[in-house]
Amino acid sequence: MKKNPQAEALVLLSGGLDSATCLYWAKKKFTNVSAITFNCFDRAKQERLAAIQIAEAAGFPNLLEIDIPFVREYSDLGNAHNANQDDRLPTYIPSRNMIFYSIAAHFAESLGIKWIIGGHNGHDGTFFKDATSDYIDGINSLFRMGSTLSNYDPCVILTPLGEMNRKEVVALALTLDVPLGLTWSCHGTDRKHCGTCFACRQRLEAFKSLGIRDPVFKEHM
Repeated sequence: MKKNPQAEALVLLSGGLDSATCLYWAKKKFTNVSAITFNCFDRAKQERLAAIQIAEAAGFPNLLEIDIPFVREYSDLGNAHNANQDDRLPTYIPSRNMIFYSIAAHFAESLGIKWIIGGHNGHDGTFFKDATSDYIDGINSLFRMGSTLSNYDPCVILTPLGEMNRKEVVALALTLDVPLGLTWSCHGTDRKHCGTCFACRQRLEAFKSLGIRDPVFKEHM
């Protein structure tokens, strides 16, 4: 993968498998890479730690941390969740990607960074509508209309995993030498992945389909 020496990239790094893969993908593709992470309300300590450790492992110790405590998940808004609802609903954040990408664009335009890298995979948009390609195209259109400092040649969101399923993401991560053991995907708050939430189940299925063990699990296969 040939690098573009004229391009800089800002990667949204949650600490999960997808965003970690995007960081290592960007490291291969761009000469200058930065990473940004968001500390929402009651963010899991293990997720934040994963983002910090992954950035350091990739050679980017100056991770930009943004505190946004007013941004809450559905489960933190006092809404009850019942068995008939999608397992992903508790983790839904209203207007999450509009907020995240707007903040990222603020820093990108200020610093002269052209590319913003988001870690949405092909499955995300089936529930999270702000992770669809149409939604991302809409945000990019808004950037084109309002980026004065860049002379209306604004930053652009790229989603390199946008057409991949979780199995394909894991396969790519392996080729990029992503430190998968450092990633954090679990929706729980314990020090270890629970193995039962939606995100954990997706991970387990992806690794199992590849015939390898997920390094964050010691007993599941």
